[in-house]
Amino acid sequence: MPLDAGKRLLLVDDEPSIRSAFATLLAREGYAIETAATAEAGERALARGRIDCLILDYRIPDVRGDLFYEYALSVQPHLRHQTVFITGDIAPGTHELLDATDCQVLLKPFDVETLLMAISACLRLGEADGGARAQHG
Repeated sequence: MPLDAGKRLLLVDDEPSIRSAFATLLAREGYAIETAATAEAGERALARGRIDCLILDYRIPDVRGDLFYEYALSVQPHLRHQTVFITGDIAPGTHELLDATDCQVLLKPFDVETLLMAISACLRLGEADGGARAQHG
C-alpha cells in the first residue's frame, strides 16, 4: 500500500473501460476512488467532500475538461496543483489550454506506473501546499 492510501481521488472520463480499469487499479493501491462519466456527475462528487487528486479527461461529453477544471477550482481551490489531465487529443490548441493550467498532462495511451507517479506527485504537492498554509495561517 502506498503512503497515500485512503486519499480520495476523482476520475472524470466518459470511457467506461478506462473508468472501470483505473477504479480497480487505484482501489487496489489503497485509494478511495470515485468515478464520473460526465461533468455533471463530477460536480456531484466534488459536492460530497474533499477530493485529494482530480484525474480529468480533457474530452468529456458535456463540457471540455479545462472548463470543468475551472469549476472544480471554484469549489475546491487546492485542486489547482492536484489535478492530472488525461487526453488523446494532440491538437496544438488543446495543449496550449492544458499547458496554461500548469497541471500534469498524460497522453493516452499511458501505462499504469505513469499514472501512479502522477497521482503521487499531485498528493505530495498538496501536502506541501497544506503545510505552507498551516505555517502561514
